[in-house]
Amino acid sequence: MKLLKYFFLSLIISSSVYAQNVKITDYDIPVSSARQAFLTGFYNWSETSPLDSLTPKNITSDYRIDGTFTQFYTSPAWAWNLGLSGAIFGKREDTTRYSYAFNTDVSKYFSDSKGFFVNGAFTSTYTRQKEFGVENRPVINLFGGLGYGRQVNATPLAKALRIDDELRKSRVTSKYLPKTTMLNIARIIDRESEYRAKYKQIYEAKIIEDIQKEIAASGAADPTMSSSMGYYRIQSVLFSRFDGTVNYNFTNPRYYGGDVRLGVSYQVLTRNEKIGTPNPAAEVRARYGYPIGLNHQVLFALNGRTFFDSTFGKTWEAEGAADYWYNMSSRVQFNAGYRLTLQRAAQQVLVNGVFETVAEDYSTANHRLFAGFIFYLENYITLSLQGAYDYLHGTEERFSTNVIASFIIF
Repeated sequence: MKLLKYFFLSLIISSSVYAQNVKITDYDIPVSSARQAFLTGFYNWSETSPLDSLTPKNITSDYRIDGTFTQFYTSPAWAWNLGLSGAIFGKREDTTRYSYAFNTDVSKYFSDSKGFFVNGAFTSTYTRQKEFGVENRPVINLFGGLGYGRQVNATPLAKALRIDDELRKSRVTSKYLPKTTMLNIARIIDRESEYRAKYKQIYEAKIIEDIQKEIAASGAADPTMSSSMGYYRIQSVLFSRFDGTVNYNFTNPRYYGGDVRLGVSYQVLTRNEKIGTPNPAAEVRARYGYPIGLNHQVLFALNGRTFFDSTFGKTWEAEGAADYWYNMSSRVQFNAGYRLTLQRAAQQVLVNGVFETVAEDYSTANHRLFAGFIFYLENYITLSLQGAYDYLHGTEERFSTNVIASFIIF
């Protein structure tokens, strides 16, 4: 209990040291787009300790190399995103495998506010391996429905807050920047892809130049300080160099708000031709995020579904997630999370000579807890150390550690 009290006390203190004139939740829905690509690789060692006393402990090791590309677009009327990832992986004394995952999500909002919207999603996954004597194939899932609410990506304003803090520490500005100036700077940061397309090789300089104009117009800049110092501080937050001449100040993604979607999901193609296609399902998807100050972020998500058949409402599947991120410094991030998978199965019972499907006590719950640190070593290179605990219903518990190196491409 004392440990919990100390945690919340440190959370309050670390969140209250910033006294800027704007909060992350002041950032409204922008017109923006961004993309990112990176490579990661890790080596994992784990020890499995079965719950029964008959099965011996098992120690395994495996490796994995991943490539990821993501892109999103958002505006008051539309929002879409897509992601593509691929991997090569294997275990000791096993063959090397590869896989991919693709997802895209599109939403059309009926108003510029955070109200009702229509949503569609497409996902596909594939892992090369044989099952039931035949080669697996890509899995294809579709979802369509209506929703309410909106989650806003306020990362540009979080970067603007970081710039404000860096400028004040360096005495480039004599006080915190006004709220209007901060929002204008965030909108400039959010238009990075537009600057890149328009100004090509000099887009970074143009972004910094426009930000400096906003700072000068605010009246908060100290005229005795060199403008080059302000240029350097802004550059250190937004950009980095491979030659190591710029101090890269990392800023975690920041989200606030949430939404709920209700619709129909359908698995068009199963992973193997010998696995039957399930019936369509009624599905609910919900998510919520809230930034605590400049350095903390909490995220929650919940998905649940029940199939359109004789077990409708009696059997279901659900997944829940909770995440916490903490920027301990400009180069160190702490993250922790929890994953829950629930399933309520069906049973056939003979009633008056007729089989009826009922939901008895056949529910299962799998749990996963993890925590770790991400170190931003040099420019586009990161190192992640993570530990995890898994509890699989009625079978085993597992402890594992991961060491992951990441190379950001753009």
